[in-house]
Amino acid sequence: MLLSPLRRLLVPMILLGLGLMSSRQWRELAPVYSALALWLPTLSLGVAGALGVYFGRARVFAAVLGLLATYTALYHGWYAPGDAETFLLYSLLSLVSPLVLLALMFILERGLRGRLGLWTIALIPLLVGASWGLLNHPPPGADAWLLAHLPLNPFPNYLLSLRASGVMGIAIVAGLILLVLHQREDTAALVGTLFFVFAILVLLEQPGVVVVMFIAAGLNLSISLLRISHEMAFRDELTGLLGRRALNARLRGLPRRYVIAMADVDHFKKFNDTWGHEVGDDVLKMVARHFDRVGGGGTAYRYGGEEFGVVFPGKTLAHCRPYLDELRQAIADYQLVLRNAPRRKVSTRTAKPRRGRRK
Repeated sequence: MLLSPLRRLLVPMILLGLGLMSSRQWRELAPVYSALALWLPTLSLGVAGALGVYFGRARVFAAVLGLLATYTALYHGWYAPGDAETFLLYSLLSLVSPLVLLALMFILERGLRGRLGLWTIALIPLLVGASWGLLNHPPPGADAWLLAHLPLNPFPNYLLSLRASGVMGIAIVAGLILLVLHQREDTAALVGTLFFVFAILVLLEQPGVVVVMFIAAGLNLSISLLRISHEMAFRDELTGLLGRRALNARLRGLPRRYVIAMADVDHFKKFNDTWGHEVGDDVLKMVARHFDRVGGGGTAYRYGGEEFGVVFPGKTLAHCRPYLDELRQAIADYQLVLRNAPRRKVSTRTAKPRRGRRK
């Protein structure tokens, strides 16, 4: 129905692989190009931040702010590989970054201008300020404690400590579970960002990795925002099927041979009046799940209300009929069981007046 979680992570995984391959060529860049490349992450993340503002996505915009602050810390004067004075900074990033991204996945998206959206965005400056104060006034013995509990380089070419790696692993697993449960595009973008941050922290001392990974992270967030806008325009929110706008666009590009099947749910108005709109929505979701599984090369759409359509490009009616009959029979044979039926049942006598008032 919606894109599967694995497909949603395909773009960030491709960008991650391309970034790792590109970082190997960093040493071969001329110094003038290397200096210019240092500003590309700021540009990439700036574009993602502008799109986040335009589409009103507080979680993605907060992630962009966090990545910009992290890149500034790592590549514009705060961090020097092997410097004992900046060991505290790296330790903070290794623990705080995955937890902040995980927290953003749990926060509900309410837009940029709502109270929750403003608090979501304010979370990043508050953490940056707290980290700045901690770096300038570290607790006594902080370095010794971190060296004992978060020792670096547990393996060759692996900078991140084992405990910080465990925190990152927990955040990634929790993010994947949330992605499977909710299947939201912005959650997939944040999970992908976790992988980029993980690669940065592990391979920080290798030339070019930081720059390339931050460029890829900005591209990932920008692509995710564009995909969110596309889904909002072309995908039905209730059922997850492609909507009427997507169907109209598909009809303009059909080949000379095609089959279009239109269907509606029998007696749906009576069912809605008897049980209420909440149960009616459940029925539409059930029907949509069956339509989404139609075989024979068909693509399912929700045309509107209880009306659905299936488009078979390049097929004949004889080819499509068995798949449509199988779909119809599967819906007819489905045993719909209502959870908490006594609480959800609405009598015809009370539901119809309510429906009339809503009209």
